[in-house]
This record gives sequence, structure tokens and C-alpha cells, in this order.
Amino acid sequence: MGNFFSVIITVGGIILAPHFLSMVGATGEIKAYGIRYLRVIFIGSLFVNFTQSANMVMRGEGLMKKAMTIMGLGALLNIILDPILMTVMGKYAIEGAALATIIAQFVQAVVTMHYFLKKSKVVKIHRIKSDAEIKKEMFGVGSSAMMMQLLFMIQQTMLYKMAFKYGGDPNGILMAASLRVYAFSFIPLWGMSQGLQPVVGTNFGAKQYDRVRQAMKVFSIGGLILAAIFWIPSLLLSSQILSLFGVEADIIAHGVGNFRLFYSVFVLYGVMVMSITFFQSIGNGKKAGIIVMLRQLFLFVPAMILLPMMFGVKAVWFTQPLVDFIMIVVGIFMMISELNKMGKEKVKV
Repeated sequence: MGNFFSVIITVGGIILAPHFLSMVGATGEIKAYGIRYLRVIFIGSLFVNFTQSANMVMRGEGLMKKAMTIMGLGALLNIILDPILMTVMGKYAIEGAALATIIAQFVQAVVTMHYFLKKSKVVKIHRIKSDAEIKKEMFGVGSSAMMMQLLFMIQQTMLYKMAFKYGGDPNGILMAASLRVYAFSFIPLWGMSQGLQPVVGTNFGAKQYDRVRQAMKVFSIGGLILAAIFWIPSLLLSSQILSLFGVEADIIAHGVGNFRLFYSVFVLYGVMVMSITFFQSIGNGKKAGIIVMLRQLFLFVPAMILLPMMFGVKAVWFTQPLVDFIMIVVGIFMMISELNKMGKEKVKV
């Protein structure tokens, strides 16, 4: 199944690379370089898709250290190969950088495959056959994660377009930097959520609901603290952080307030991410999908179209935090409701 999707991604990516780059605002020479890079990188889709999915299975076995080591190995190899291949390939340095990434992904895939063929005591890759029940559950849980990625791309594209449309180049440049800060801050939260998934999934499957509740409490508080570690400096040192991303001083001076507004509710993102991961972990992809769809499609898209018409460029900056605050409240309510149901089910047992 993964191989089938990898072929679709590879072919689609190679053909549609120019359109993907146009969607995120790339033009001219930058777009030309991007097309060259993407058309090579998409060839490695099979390797990266296998490694990512198999790595999640490894985490499900409880082998977090091994899973992290394999991913770290690929990243280190990529860093080593990048300058070598870019130098050796000369005028094809862009393709060389992409090739370095593919080689690193291939090595990751080989190491991961070797583990499941020879060493895993739980999962063996032999005589794999399709199972309708498993496929149904897999699509149910995985669709919310897939939608989250696709809709996030749509969301970013709209933010870029609206910032340029209503605020011109200064706001567009500031938005690009703001999204990079946002993405950088989000990575640790995503990492923590990946640790939550096997903990909740294993204990939910074993009907250890008290442990599920305890895990959600610990990870939600941890998510708040981790988000605050990035949120507080970003609000207090906004100008300095934006300058690190190449934003000019005059743009920062006029737009730092908008950046702080855009980043205002990030401290609560830890809880939102954990609530989505919680529903994915217990196999309730439907509720995870509801949170994702409400946030990024049914609320964000209409709000981003309508609010700037009424309030101008300021609305481009406050729409996302407004929508996110609403969805954080909804997500917390849904999560608490589900945890309470688990408590009642335990009493019945």
C-alpha cells in the first residue's frame, strides 16, 4: 500500500513541482532552483515513506532509542554528503544536494528493513497480505494526519497570498519569517506528540485507562511548558528573533506588533497537538479529523477570506490565533469528554 502511494507521490511530484512552488509564492530564479531540486527529491519518495512508516512501527514496539538513532543516522549522513556532492557535481550542485538526501534516505530504509527482516521479535516482513479490517483502521487513523499536512500547506499558502495582497511586500516578507519561527517552534511539540502516541495506544489497547488519563495529563502539561519555552522569548525578543531570519530593521519596526499578535496563542498549541494525537492513538481518527477539518478548512479558510475584507491587513495576522483559540477550546472539551467515558467504562468493568 505504501509503495503504491509512493509511486503516485513520485510521479505527481515530478509533474506538479512548478505548481507546488507557485502555491507558496516562489518566483523567478528561486522557483527554477526549486523545480530542479524537487524533481530529484521526489524520486526518493519510496525510501522516505517506507522509513517513516516503519519507524513509527518501531516506536510502537517501544524502541524509541533505536528509532531515533536510525533517523539521526540519516540526518548526519545527509549533512556529510551535501557539501561533497554539491562540490563534485559543479553546475548541478542543486541536484547534488537532492541526491545527498536520497542516498541518506536509502541508507535509512536499508537499515530499517534489515531490522524488521532479521531482528524484530514482534513484526516480521514476510508474506505480507492485505487485510480489509486493518486497512479500514489504518485509513481511518491516518487520514487525519494526512489532512493535517495538506490543509497546513493550504493554510500557509493563504497566509502568504493574503499578506502580500493586503499588506504588500513588507507584510509578505514578515509573514514568511513568522511562519519559519512558527515552524521551528512547532518541531519540539510534534516530537513530544510522537512520544505520546505509543504510550496512549499501548495502554488504551490494554484497557489501562488510568494510565491513559495520567499520560494525557503529563503530556498536556509538558506540552504547555515546552510551548512556553519558545513562546516567551519570541514575545520578549521578537525584533532580535526576526532579524535572525533576515528581516530588515524597518520592516521589523513597523510589523513587530503583528508578529506578536500572530504568535499570541502559541503557548496553548501543546494541548491542541496532544489532543489530536490522543484521538489518533486510540484509533478514533474521526474525531481527530473533525478537529483538523474545523480548524484548517471550515473556520480558517472562510475567516481568512472574509475578515481581511472588513479589517484589512490586521485581520491577516489575527485570524489564525483567533481560529486556533476556538479549536483549542473545542479540542480540550472533546478530549476531556473522551477521557471521562474511559473512566465510566472502567467502572462498568
